[in-house]
Amino acid sequence: MTVGQTESREKNKKMKILIVLLLLVTAAAISVTVWALFFRDTTPVLSPDYAPVEEEVNAEDIEGETEEEKLEADEGGGAVSMSYQKTVTVSLADRTAELMFQNPSRSVNDMILQLIIVSADGTETVIAQSGTIHPGKQVEKLELIDGAAELSEGTYSGKFNVLYYDPDTGEKAIVNGSIEGIEITVTA
Repeated sequence: MTVGQTESREKNKKMKILIVLLLLVTAAAISVTVWALFFRDTTPVLSPDYAPVEEEVNAEDIEGETEEEKLEADEGGGAVSMSYQKTVTVSLADRTAELMFQNPSRSVNDMILQLIIVSADGTETVIAQSGTIHPGKQVEKLELIDGAAELSEGTYSGKFNVLYYDPDTGEKAIVNGSIEGIEITVTA
């Protein structure tokens, strides 16, 4: 064998190895794509433009509260008052989040509450979202959304997103609120 033939065979051998590697990478990419499309829950939780017709099923009257005078709001505007606790307990077994969030009767807007886990890299994951919470109502429990079961036991940093809606039209307000520093404890 000549030197040229040996070099040609080595080039062919390297080319075959490269083709096999490219086929393996392609197969892995196709597998990940198939998994993401068919087996992963990709239902996004978005801020709806209109308040859901259904009220939050776990909303109840705020105990001991009387009809107070509504907050002043300019025409076309809104005014809200809220009370909440910064600790939340999530039960994976019950698929619920135990919390305390109130929309006092003096508020003039309906609300939707989102419970969000914020990871160290800043990624936000909505794990629970309420239905409409009218003024004078409070929520102490929310059902977890699909995908929240992927959580593991531990303590997480989180936040509340509070979305405001006109009670007459159901239309979303321009300004919404975010409450940082919520401690979320996940239990089995």
